[in-house]
Amino acid sequence: MLRIIIWRLLQGLITMWLVVTVVFVVMRLSGDPVEMLYAGDPRPEAEREKAALRQALGLTEPLPVQYASFLTQVARLDFGQSFVTRRPVMQMIAQTLPYTLRLTVSAFIVAYLVALPLGIIVALRRNSWLDYSSLVLAMGGVSIPPFWVGLMFILLFALKLDWLPASGVESASAYVLPVIVLAIPRMSFMTRYVRGAMLEVLSADYLRTARAKGLPEGAVVTGHALRNTLIPIVTLVGLQLGYLVGGSVIIEQVFGIPGLGHLLVQSIFNRDFPVVQAAVLILSLSIVLANLLTDLTYPYLDPRIRHE
Repeated sequence: MLRIIIWRLLQGLITMWLVVTVVFVVMRLSGDPVEMLYAGDPRPEAEREKAALRQALGLTEPLPVQYASFLTQVARLDFGQSFVTRRPVMQMIAQTLPYTLRLTVSAFIVAYLVALPLGIIVALRRNSWLDYSSLVLAMGGVSIPPFWVGLMFILLFALKLDWLPASGVESASAYVLPVIVLAIPRMSFMTRYVRGAMLEVLSADYLRTARAKGLPEGAVVTGHALRNTLIPIVTLVGLQLGYLVGGSVIIEQVFGIPGLGHLLVQSIFNRDFPVVQAAVLILSLSIVLANLLTDLTYPYLDPRIRHE
C-alpha cells in the first residue's frame, strides 16, 4: 500500500514538472509580452520604458536563469505579478478558482448521478428500445462540440424561452445551462462505460450461483454485480474529472463565467506568462490529484491490491 502511494506521488511530481517545463518553453517562444503591452505607442520614451520593464520582469536574463527562478517561485507558490495588470498572480487565481470549482464539481455530480443508474438500467435492458435509444443519445452527446451545444442552449432557453440567464454568475440559475452543457459529454461516455462494465459482470458464474440461491434480482445487481464493477467505474471517474476541468475552459468562455479557464484564455492572448503558468499549473495539479485519489481508493475496493 505504501509503495503504491509513493509511486503515484512520484509519477504526479514528474507529470507536474513536465507540464511546467512545456508551458515555460512554449510561452517564451510565443513572443515578447512587453512589445504587446506597448504596441502602437509612438512616445519617444516608450523604448526606455520597455527596456526598464523587461529588466524588472527578468526577461533580459538567459532562459536557464529564468527557468530556475520560475521553479523556485513555483516551489514557494509565488508566481509573482501579472505582466498586464501588475496584480499578484495568486490573488487573481484565488478570485477566479471558486467559479471553476463550482462549475466542474456541479457538472461532475450531475454526470455521475445520471450516468451510473442509467448505465445499470440499460445493461439490464440489453437490446431493448431503451438500450438503443441511450446508444444514439450517447453518441450524439460525445460527438457534438460542447461550445455548439452551449450556443444552442443559450439561443433556446435564454433568448427564445427566457427561462434561464444566458451568462453571468449572479444566481444559481445562471449555472444551470453551463453545468448541463459541461456534463453532457461526460454523462454520455460514462453511461456507455457503466453499461459495458455491467454486461461483463452480469454473465459471470457467481451471479448465476447467487440467483440459484434465491437472492432477489436487486440484491444480485447491487450487492454482487455493481460491487465488482466499481474499480473500472472509479478509474473512469478519475479520468472524467480531468476532462471536466479541461472542458470548463471553453464553457466559461461561452457563458461568460469569470473562472480560471476564462482567465487562462485571456492571459494567453496577452502573453501574460506568470498568469498562464500559474493557471496551467493549478489545472494540471487538480487533474493529478484527482487521479491520485482514484488510485488510492483501489485497495479499499479490492483487498487483493491491499495485500500485494
